[in-house]
Amino acid sequence: MSSNLWRRVVLIGAMLAVAFAAASPAQAASTKADSGHYGKWVQTGWNIDDRVLPCPVDLALPAPAPSIVCTDDTFLVLKKNGRYATNMSVFKTIAANKGVYEVAKLAGDKQDAIVFDDDGTGDSLRAYRVQVRRAAAGSPATMTISTVFSNPRTEADMNIKMVFARSTN
Repeated sequence: MSSNLWRRVVLIGAMLAVAFAAASPAQAASTKADSGHYGKWVQTGWNIDDRVLPCPVDLALPAPAPSIVCTDDTFLVLKKNGRYATNMSVFKTIAANKGVYEVAKLAGDKQDAIVFDDDGTGDSLRAYRVQVRRAAAGSPATMTISTVFSNPRTEADMNIKMVFARSTN
Protein backbone atom coordinates (compact mmCIF):
# COMPACT_ATOMS: atom_id res chain seq x y z
CA MET A 1 0.00 0.00 0.00
CA SER A 2 1.45 3.40 -0.93
CA SER A 3 2.37 5.74 1.92
CA ASN A 4 -0.23 8.37 0.85
CA LEU A 5 -2.99 5.76 0.75
CA TRP A 6 -1.88 4.38 4.12
CA ARG A 7 -1.88 7.91 5.60
CA ARG A 8 -5.46 8.46 4.29
CA VAL A 9 -6.59 5.17 5.86
CA VAL A 10 -5.01 6.14 9.21
CA LEU A 11 -6.50 9.65 8.99
CA ILE A 12 -10.01 8.37 8.27
CA GLY A 13 -9.66 5.85 11.11
CA ALA A 14 -8.62 8.61 13.51
CA MET A 15 -11.45 10.83 12.32
CA LEU A 16 -13.96 8.06 12.94
CA ALA A 17 -12.48 7.40 16.39
CA VAL A 18 -12.92 11.09 17.25
CA ALA A 19 -16.46 11.04 15.91
CA PHE A 20 -17.46 7.93 17.81
CA ALA A 21 -15.88 9.16 21.03
CA ALA A 22 -17.86 12.41 20.76
CA ALA A 23 -21.15 10.81 19.64
CA SER A 24 -23.41 8.39 21.46
CA PRO A 25 -23.01 4.74 20.43
CA ALA A 26 -26.14 4.87 18.25
CA GLN A 27 -24.85 7.86 16.29
CA ALA A 28 -22.40 7.69 13.41
CA ALA A 29 -20.17 10.17 11.61
CA SER A 30 -20.53 10.94 7.95
CA THR A 31 -17.88 12.56 5.82
CA LYS A 32 -19.15 15.75 4.25
CA ALA A 33 -18.94 15.86 0.46
CA ASP A 34 -19.26 19.63 0.14
CA SER A 35 -18.95 21.21 3.54
CA GLY A 36 -18.16 24.78 2.51
CA HIS A 37 -14.72 24.41 4.08
CA TYR A 38 -12.84 24.43 0.79
CA GLY A 39 -10.68 27.38 -0.21
CA LYS A 40 -8.08 29.70 1.23
CA TRP A 41 -8.74 31.01 4.73
CA VAL A 42 -6.82 33.89 6.33
CA GLN A 43 -6.64 33.97 10.11
CA THR A 44 -8.17 37.16 11.51
CA GLY A 45 -7.61 36.43 15.18
CA TRP A 46 -7.88 34.19 18.21
CA ASN A 47 -10.73 33.96 20.69
CA ILE A 48 -9.60 32.67 24.07
CA ASP A 49 -12.36 32.27 26.64
CA ASP A 50 -14.33 34.98 24.78
CA ARG A 51 -11.37 37.38 24.76
CA VAL A 52 -10.72 38.43 21.16
CA LEU A 53 -7.11 38.84 20.04
CA PRO A 54 -7.02 40.22 16.48
CA CYS A 55 -4.07 39.42 14.19
CA PRO A 56 -1.23 40.25 14.34
CA VAL A 57 -0.60 38.87 17.83
CA ASP A 58 2.19 36.92 19.53
CA LEU A 59 1.28 35.67 23.00
CA ALA A 60 3.49 33.09 24.71
CA LEU A 61 1.63 30.74 27.04
CA PRO A 62 3.11 28.49 29.71
CA ALA A 63 3.95 24.95 28.54
CA PRO A 64 2.41 22.66 27.46
CA ALA A 65 0.06 25.14 25.76
CA PRO A 66 1.17 26.28 22.31
CA SER A 67 1.95 29.94 21.71
CA ILE A 68 -0.86 32.09 20.34
CA VAL A 69 0.60 33.59 17.16
CA CYS A 70 -0.77 35.02 13.94
CA THR A 71 0.47 37.53 11.42
CA ASP A 72 -1.29 39.47 8.70
CA ASP A 73 -0.60 36.57 6.30
CA THR A 74 -1.41 33.51 8.44
CA PHE A 75 -3.35 31.13 6.18
CA LEU A 76 -4.90 27.69 5.84
CA VAL A 77 -5.83 26.27 2.42
CA LEU A 78 -8.32 23.37 2.39
CA LYS A 79 -8.49 21.63 -0.98
CA LYS A 80 -11.32 19.47 -2.33
CA ASN A 81 -8.93 16.52 -2.77
CA GLY A 82 -8.46 16.28 1.02
CA ARG A 83 -5.10 18.06 1.08
CA TYR A 84 -4.21 21.19 3.02
CA ALA A 85 -1.37 23.72 3.10
CA THR A 86 -0.63 26.22 5.85
CA ASN A 87 1.93 28.44 7.51
CA MET A 88 0.33 27.88 10.95
CA SER A 89 2.52 26.01 13.42
CA VAL A 90 -0.50 24.32 15.02
CA PHE A 91 -1.23 22.36 11.79
CA LYS A 92 2.34 21.50 10.72
CA THR A 93 5.64 20.11 11.86
CA ILE A 94 9.05 21.62 11.23
CA ALA A 95 9.47 19.37 8.19
CA ALA A 96 5.99 19.67 6.64
CA ASN A 97 3.64 22.60 6.04
CA LYS A 98 1.01 20.51 4.24
CA GLY A 99 -0.83 17.24 4.66
CA VAL A 100 -4.23 15.58 4.53
CA TYR A 101 -7.44 16.45 6.36
CA GLU A 102 -10.91 15.01 6.79
CA VAL A 103 -14.14 16.73 7.86
CA ALA A 104 -16.92 14.75 9.53
CA LYS A 105 -20.46 15.67 10.50
CA LEU A 106 -21.24 14.37 13.96
CA ALA A 107 -24.82 13.17 14.20
CA GLY A 108 -26.96 15.50 16.28
CA ASP A 109 -24.21 18.13 16.53
CA LYS A 110 -24.21 21.63 15.11
CA GLN A 111 -20.44 21.64 14.55
CA ASP A 112 -18.29 19.34 12.45
CA ALA A 113 -15.02 17.68 13.42
CA ILE A 114 -11.86 18.24 11.38
CA VAL A 115 -8.76 16.05 11.63
CA PHE A 116 -5.36 17.12 10.27
CA ASP A 117 -2.34 14.91 9.58
CA ASP A 118 0.72 16.66 8.18
CA ASP A 119 3.18 15.10 5.74
CA GLY A 120 5.89 14.78 8.42
CA THR A 121 7.38 11.39 9.19
CA GLY A 122 5.74 10.88 12.60
CA ASP A 123 2.13 10.51 13.62
CA SER A 124 0.77 14.00 14.08
CA LEU A 125 -3.01 13.69 14.02
CA ARG A 126 -4.84 16.73 15.39
CA ALA A 127 -8.64 16.91 15.83
CA TYR A 128 -10.74 20.03 16.37
CA ARG A 129 -14.27 21.34 16.11
CA VAL A 130 -14.89 23.40 12.97
CA GLN A 131 -17.79 25.65 12.04
CA VAL A 132 -18.29 27.64 8.83
CA ARG A 133 -20.70 30.54 8.81
CA ARG A 134 -22.08 31.68 5.49
CA ALA A 135 -21.47 35.32 4.67
CA ALA A 136 -24.00 38.06 4.39
CA ALA A 137 -24.02 39.82 1.03
CA GLY A 138 -20.76 41.69 0.47
CA SER A 139 -18.74 40.08 3.30
CA PRO A 140 -16.61 36.93 3.38
CA ALA A 141 -17.62 33.68 5.07
CA THR A 142 -16.01 32.94 8.42
CA MET A 143 -14.62 29.71 9.83
CA THR A 144 -13.86 28.90 13.44
CA ILE A 145 -11.60 26.00 14.45
CA SER A 146 -11.74 25.35 18.17
CA THR A 147 -10.57 23.11 20.97
CA VAL A 148 -10.71 22.99 24.73
CA PHE A 149 -7.32 22.95 26.43
CA SER A 150 -7.21 21.55 29.96
CA ASN A 151 -4.60 23.07 32.24
CA PRO A 152 -3.69 20.53 34.94
CA ARG A 153 -2.02 23.21 37.09
CA THR A 154 -5.16 25.33 37.41
CA GLU A 155 -7.65 22.49 36.85
CA ALA A 156 -9.49 24.80 34.47
CA ASP A 157 -10.46 24.44 30.83
CA MET A 158 -9.52 27.11 28.29
CA ASN A 159 -11.67 27.49 25.15
CA ILE A 160 -9.37 28.34 22.26
CA LYS A 161 -10.75 29.35 18.85
CA MET A 162 -8.88 30.25 15.67
CA VAL A 163 -11.00 32.67 13.63
CA PHE A 164 -10.66 32.86 9.83
CA ALA A 165 -12.18 34.79 6.94
CA ARG A 166 -12.42 33.30 3.45
CA SER A 167 -9.78 34.88 1.23
CA THR A 168 -11.07 36.74 -1.78
CA ASN A 169 -7.82 36.20 -3.74
